[in-house]
Amino acid sequence: MPPNLHSRILAILWFLLAILLTGTPEMKGLLPLAWFLACSVPAVQGGLLDLKSMIEKVTGKDALKNYGFYGCYCGWGGQGSPKDGTDWCCWVHDHCYGRLEEKGCNIWTQSYKYRFAWGLVTCEPGPFCRVQLCACDRKLVYCLRRNLRSYNPRYQYFPNILCF
Repeated sequence: MPPNLHSRILAILWFLLAILLTGTPEMKGLLPLAWFLACSVPAVQGGLLDLKSMIEKVTGKDALKNYGFYGCYCGWGGQGSPKDGTDWCCWVHDHCYGRLEEKGCNIWTQSYKYRFAWGLVTCEPGPFCRVQLCACDRKLVYCLRRNLRSYNPRYQYFPNILCF
């Protein structure tokens, strides 16, 4: 694990502890987000903040709340059969990341730059892995947007143990 990533994880864990011990009820409302960040920083691939931003701009939905734990493939991990079109988008995205890993891209820490205008995402030029990671994320967000009408709240916090 890169040293700066280790420091970020420790900082988030200390933040969690501080909220638990001294936080106001409003601050304690941040616990789910802080817990997600503490647990997912080493596990979530790519530029997490880049992807979060892209999802929110293209779909108009809160990325973590609506897609962070959706179905069998959105969020961390993935197994079984995708539950619907939205979950299929995440399945395709997982495989896109897998192909980048096979090509030697470090998808765990890579970030990228993109522009968003008139509903379109444009990945900024750069090294192969950064551009391709952005392309994987762009493909995901367009797919999520196409599937907004079939989004099913029943799968929003779907337990992975039911994915087979």
